Amino acid sequence: MSLSRSRIPLCLAVVLATLGVASPAARALAEEVAPPAADETLIYVLRAGRFFGGGVQVWVAVNGETVARLANKGYALVRAKAGEITLNLAQQGVVLAATAVDDRPGQTVYLQWRIGDPGFAELDAAKGSEIVSTTEQGKPIDKTLGNNERLQALVSLGRLGFDVMRPAPARLSPDAEHAVLTFFRKDQDKQFHIGVWGEDRYLGTLEVDEGVEVALAPGEHYFLSGNVGTTLLKTKVEAGKHYYAVVDVGSMVYRVRLEPVTRKDSAQLNDSLALVKFVQVDPDKMTPRTRGRETTATSLVRDAAERARTGKTDFTEIGADNAF
Repeated sequence: MSLSRSRIPLCLAVVLATLGVASPAARALAEEVAPPAADETLIYVLRAGRFFGGGVQVWVAVNGETVARLANKGYALVRAKAGEITLNLAQQGVVLAATAVDDRPGQTVYLQWRIGDPGFAELDAAKGSEIVSTTEQGKPIDKTLGNNERLQALVSLGRLGFDVMRPAPARLSPDAEHAVLTFFRKDQDKQFHIGVWGEDRYLGTLEVDEGVEVALAPGEHYFLSGNVGTTLLKTKVEAGKHYYAVVDVGSMVYRVRLEPVTRKDSAQLNDSLALVKFVQVDPDKMTPRTRGRETTATSLVRDAAERARTGKTDFTEIGADNAF
């Protein structure tokens, strides 16, 4: 991420407190900072020290804006309008951690992260204040910037702490008017919960050995998933046909690929599906704040699909050779 990155419109007003890096004698204590107003959430993002990767500068973003840097053994201070707040850390185009800090008006929140950890630990006020009192605030950036990793942060609602899935009551079958596309994961990298999206909705979060299905009208459709970066799948489907894609997580850098299954792999496919538990989004768990994120993310997915249609983004493709 660089200071020249393009801006994305701000969804919620975010103001970075403009305290500079203090000397050890003048390090700001939590109680010396103005408390959050009734319509604000004050967020301390604390970075625990670690030798490996200690020199890497990390960016802090809230919703559509990148607002701060986060140094090793330091902290960033963010003052945000209370409501729907998605906070993520990013470095060189990769989301390192993300979380939701929703509906916390007038509250101060302490989030701690260590490089290599997949998420944040929320600390109580006493522990958070103690850490702040012995560390330095990261150097503020000159101005807020666009959050280029926003879609990555939103890809898995499960990563943000939203449990919106339930077992599917039955498998889908293609018919005279619809094809069916099945996404499934194998038993790999249990720590990651991977989201799958269409251009119009969130299809779900998949853990290992889980699958999700969608009925499709004949024609062209795009789907997106991701973890380190995002990946697109283009489908050209026929009514009455069934198509399959493996949500594959790379073993080295944990990049996700949506890998089409070919007919020659049918024997192996049946063995894999025998282990899969099928799930679906539970509409009763899709609260207004999760629906808000779904609206934001699907808009970004449509933008990614449009770039693919115009040759500006790579994708994998499912077509006639993948029909069952």
